[in-house]
This record gives sequence, structure tokens and C-alpha cells, in this order.
Amino acid sequence: MDKVKPENKFITANNLNLRYLEWSSPGAVSIVLLHGLCGNAHYWDFFAQNMRSGYHILALDQRGHGDSGWAQSYGPKYYVLDLEAFVAQLGLDDIVLIGHSMGGINAIIYAARHPELVSRLVIADIGPEISAEGIERMERERTGEPETFDSEEEAISYMRRIEPRQSDKFIQHQVFYALRHDERGRLRFKYDRALLSTELRSPQWLWEYVSQVVCPSLLVHGIESDMLTTEVAERVGRSLAFGSVVDIEHAGHSVPGDNPDAFEAAVRRFLGISGPSAM
Repeated sequence: MDKVKPENKFITANNLNLRYLEWSSPGAVSIVLLHGLCGNAHYWDFFAQNMRSGYHILALDQRGHGDSGWAQSYGPKYYVLDLEAFVAQLGLDDIVLIGHSMGGINAIIYAARHPELVSRLVIADIGPEISAEGIERMERERTGEPETFDSEEEAISYMRRIEPRQSDKFIQHQVFYALRHDERGRLRFKYDRALLSTELRSPQWLWEYVSQVVCPSLLVHGIESDMLTTEVAERVGRSLAFGSVVDIEHAGHSVPGDNPDAFEAAVRRFLGISGPSAM
């Protein structure tokens, strides 16, 4: 399949400029993709490239991330308000909603609140209970994260250390889109560093929303994840009205990046479509 660059677009929602990427397939069902904390829309590029011929794909830079505007307030309440405005402005309905980590939390809430708009939900490695091991790792990473880098190669080396399961191709792609030059010519991650003060704890309140999701839902769990245990993943699957769980080998918390082929295959099976070679 030939590569097609997505269109780079913006909307204004809740007094913020929100940037999104769009791979257009006229008349096709829309897939809306939500990245995790401190990520950006380009996290989904490889997945979107492989899925684009059968779907209208939109990947959103959530507030404070990527090329979207920074805000005074962050958290699920505000991310979901932005998502509501995004879906409304684009006139979307019957969407497939896919979210990783923080994006998965926001996707669950949105699907629970808008059953009339979400036809299917995919949650990538997150639930209402996060293991202490994962929280401790995230705390270590964000306290040890450099504020700036001298070169893209230095940033790639850093990312290799914290994402050891990801391919060099995936890491290089992410780094290319995750950095910006500051006034001194040094490279910084694009996201608002205020996000690093986000309190890391289990969102136990999310159980209520999980139980309210009525569309067919898939929880994709990384076997080696330090964030989501097998026990919690299975409980989420049972709590969803029409839920199922798939375990992905050779993947930690960042399932779509750690094992992108297996993640895509799981989503395709859930959606009932064949692989890219048959499309």
C-alpha cells in the first residue's frame, strides 16, 4: 500500500485550537484515535496508514499535546469536552473510538455519555485500576526526563531506553513529530510540561463509566504491561455490556507501539475486516 500523508487540520473548541490528522475515505465509517499522556496524533500514523483505505480516520492532538493549544486546565473532564466539540463540529456519528492509556480513559467516558454516536470502542491497555509498579515507573520517567536535547539522535537514544520494545523505525518516527526547537535552538517535547504534574493514581471512578458503555468493546492488553494487570483487564471485560479482552504478546503498556502488527490484527478481527493485503 502506497503511503498517503494525512491532512493537517485545526478546529477551535473551548477557546483552544485543536489540531488533528485526517485520512479521508469518502463515505466510510469514521475511526477517531486518541493518544496517551504526553503523546500526539502521530502515534497512530502506522496504524492509520494501514487502515485508511477502508475507513475515514481522524487522530486528534488532545489539549496541551502535539500542535494543539495549551490550557489552564487538563484532565478527563476537559479532554472529553474537547472531544464532544470535535465530533459535533465535524458532524460525525456511528464512530469507532480507539484510545490508548489516557486516551482510553477519555474514550470510555465519551462512549458512556454518547451511546448514540459510538458504534464500537477499543481501549488500549488502561482500566480503572493501575498497578503500583506502572505508576512508580511513570514517576521515575517523568522526573528523569530531560527538558531539552542537543539533537534528534539524543532524543532517539532517550526514547530507546524508555521504550525498549519499540522498533527503531517507530521510535524515529515518533521523535520526529514530538519535538520542536526552542528560542535557543535546542529541542523540546511539544507537550505542555504542566502535564508532568498530572496526579498519577488509579481512576477508580472509571468503573461507573465502564458499566455504562453499551456498544461492542474490545480491551487490548499488553501481556508485559506494568499498568494493567490481567485480573483487572478481565474484570473490565466482564463489566462492559458487550466486552471482550485480547492479550498481546511482546507488548507492554504501549501496545500499539510495542507490537503494532498484533494490535492492528486484533482491531481488524474486532471490526470484522481482513488484513491490508486483501483490501
